[in-house]
Amino acid sequence: MTDTAFEVARRAALSWGISGEPELLKQQENFTFEASSDTGDVIIRVTEDSQRTVAQIESELDWIGYLSREGVNVSAPLISTMGRLVETFETENGDYLASVFAKAPGRPFRFKSDWHPEFHRNLGESIGKMHAAAKSYRPPEGVQPRVSRYDDMRYIESYIPDNDGFARREFDEVMEWASGLEIGPETYGLIHTDMNPGNYFVNNHGNITAFDFDDCSYHWFAYDLAVPVFYSLVHFGLPSPTPNENDWFYGSLLEGYSRHNVLNEDWLRRIPSFVRYRRIEVYLWALKLLDMNNLSDDAASALRRIREGFSIREPLV
Repeated sequence: MTDTAFEVARRAALSWGISGEPELLKQQENFTFEASSDTGDVIIRVTEDSQRTVAQIESELDWIGYLSREGVNVSAPLISTMGRLVETFETENGDYLASVFAKAPGRPFRFKSDWHPEFHRNLGESIGKMHAAAKSYRPPEGVQPRVSRYDDMRYIESYIPDNDGFARREFDEVMEWASGLEIGPETYGLIHTDMNPGNYFVNNHGNITAFDFDDCSYHWFAYDLAVPVFYSLVHFGLPSPTPNENDWFYGSLLEGYSRHNVLNEDWLRRIPSFVRYRRIEVYLWALKLLDMNNLSDDAASALRRIREGFSIREPLV
């Protein structure tokens, strides 16, 4: 399918008036390409229509456009020469959907050089701005609302192997806990859901530009704060968030976040619980998307740490 995706990316380049040759960056659920245009570098995303519908992508892009207009640093979608955010291309292998974004300024995040309190504050600010905007966002008429991330969890439940009682127990406990959480405009809304280090660029001042919103969903705001905590634990090999380990990260992250949005103490105390939520969720998506018999050393090590985390069992509060 890669050859077909290249063909679609080239056709998309013409539809957006992009002169440069697309270069493949990443292939996962989508094919992501980079290309040069007269106004700057762009990202071309190509999606098989079996993965997403036009309406689903349009709802994602409407949300990103709203965030951009609200002053959040995001990789904004661009309109084609036909005035559309999404173009459909027929191929001999079926229909493919293409969308184009301004490339985020800066460079990929590096734990070794970027992991410091000022970055943590900037990350908190970025997430806080998104959540503040979520409180006033309403999908316009004709735009399909995004789904609930909690409902998506029920979909990937089927990937738990029958003989994996360890993961089954963790999944059932986390889902039962989440089912009892209240939903309200101050604590729940449309969020990124995947603010991991691969989904934002950083400039030399630590400023962040977020991208890859294709999993944006309705969820609890505290979950978006738990995601970077989860990835820091995996990267540094820490077993779980505790008050002592939180000092170097939580303080700055929440300081930046509170400049734009406020969660009360009850929800901040739930961040470790949402780390458990993220842990089992990532594990199930790995079971769905990865060849478990052919993992890289890094992927195998990360999954091993994630699975070991099921035994930590922080209290679900």
